[in-house]
Amino acid sequence: MKKAVIVAIMAVAIANSGVFAQAPVQKTWADDIKFKGDVRYRHETIDEEGKDKRNRDRLRARLAAEAKVNDSVNAVIGLSSGDADPVSSNQTETDGFTRKDVKIELMYLDWTLIEEQLKTTFGKMKNPFFGPTDLIWDGDLNPEGIAAGYKIGDDSASLVANAGYLYVMERSSAPESMLYAGQIKGTVKMGDNLSFMAGGGYYQYDNMDGQGVFDYAKANNAYGNSTANKVSGSTTNKLYTMDYKPIEYFAELTWYTGIAPISLVAHQVANSEADEFDSGHQYGFVFGKCANPKTYEFGIYQAELEKDAVVGAFTDSDRWGGGADGKGMKYQAKYAISKNYQFNATFFSGEKVISNDSKTKDYDRLQLDLVAKF
Repeated sequence: MKKAVIVAIMAVAIANSGVFAQAPVQKTWADDIKFKGDVRYRHETIDEEGKDKRNRDRLRARLAAEAKVNDSVNAVIGLSSGDADPVSSNQTETDGFTRKDVKIELMYLDWTLIEEQLKTTFGKMKNPFFGPTDLIWDGDLNPEGIAAGYKIGDDSASLVANAGYLYVMERSSAPESMLYAGQIKGTVKMGDNLSFMAGGGYYQYDNMDGQGVFDYAKANNAYGNSTANKVSGSTTNKLYTMDYKPIEYFAELTWYTGIAPISLVAHQVANSEADEFDSGHQYGFVFGKCANPKTYEFGIYQAELEKDAVVGAFTDSDRWGGGADGKGMKYQAKYAISKNYQFNATFFSGEKVISNDSKTKDYDRLQLDLVAKF
């Protein structure tokens, strides 16, 4: 009996000493990679004057991997559903259950030069330019080239500057169409319940005048912008009639009430290269913030975008059917059903081709979304 007790005591002592303790787990390359993505299911109804009403269901899926290369460099690769459309990753449910396309949506390097202050990005990246609305950029657009962002300040007051050297169209027999852009915004908190953000930006598109329109589908769609025709034999191509150099101004005032935040947003743009149809605006009111489970958000926006205010191929693809040369209202509601799971309802009501009264058409669009993020 004594011998058994001694053996048991020795076993406990050896176990606590760590002699046979498990070796620490070695870190692998997989520990430096993070995955994230989302899946969206959408029902959509489109009612355009002069056309039959259209009902369709659409899917969108996105998956991105971010790898930590070292303390200052990250590499990102992202895939999405969809075709080559730069402003949409949607896939319509159709074609007898055929498989859906997948494209590379992101591939870039993030290089932090000064921690929490100066970061540079190289490749096909998330849009580095901020906007309180979708007046200039569609939310799905991912530009290509080099960008830099610089930030100073803290939560009470901050200043952010962004710059971009971006390739729009590389050509072997003509100059490239480039975008050189700069933007600055400042944010100030005024007490515990009020914050104000304001800023502006300049976007210089070079070598567009006289070149073919930016249309991924090769269908001569100018997305509302002014064009001239070039006839070569039996082929007619649409050419831009100017370069685009829009200047933007924006502001957002947010009041954090005891119930939910209330925001007023304003966004204006004007193209210095256009002699007419050169401006656009969007104003909005937002109540609530859809973030945590059981939270909600409601928004109302009024927008007008004249035909040469911005490059139509890159602005919102849903409002009045996409592109420039339209005006209308946007009503949006969001509700967080549970963690990372959300329901959205959006209704657009407006007009397209507003530059020509004889061709102006009414345009309504309803979207109902279920969105899961991970």
